[in-house]
Amino acid sequence: MNAATFSFLFRQAEGTISAAIWRRWTLALTGFCVALALIWAAIAPWTHRDLGAEGLFEIKAFLAFFYLMVYAFAVLLAQVSQYYLSAKRFRARGMSTGWAAVWPLSLFAAGASFWAQPNSFGLMPAFLPWLFLGLAAAAFLAQFYELGLRAN
Repeated sequence: MNAATFSFLFRQAEGTISAAIWRRWTLALTGFCVALALIWAAIAPWTHRDLGAEGLFEIKAFLAFFYLMVYAFAVLLAQVSQYYLSAKRFRARGMSTGWAAVWPLSLFAAGASFWAQPNSFGLMPAFLPWLFLGLAAAAFLAQFYELGLRAN
């Protein structure tokens, strides 16, 4: 892929694309984000430490928090790219490009709820993050059907 094609697909909201292009790059971006999330799920326990029993610095905790910064930045960039892809596809379908933000924003809400729930001191029920994740999955499936599978 050359720089012009990359810029058109992932850095511009103008223009239109086909369902096949949208499907291919949406699956690639989604797979990338899922892979990053699985890595985070594997190393997240390294961040839970007892400073009374352990030293102030531990390399595993440092690496986990460093990965968390990289992970957050990468997911943000991937979802911005997803917005641009979806905006082009919504335009090609003759629909408002504002709908392109629904899935990325629902995904960010789900991620925020998973972070907030353990820190809410019991004010947020434990099922609520899973409800937000289910709504984000429903938004993904609806957009995937509308933009990638439904006939023009």
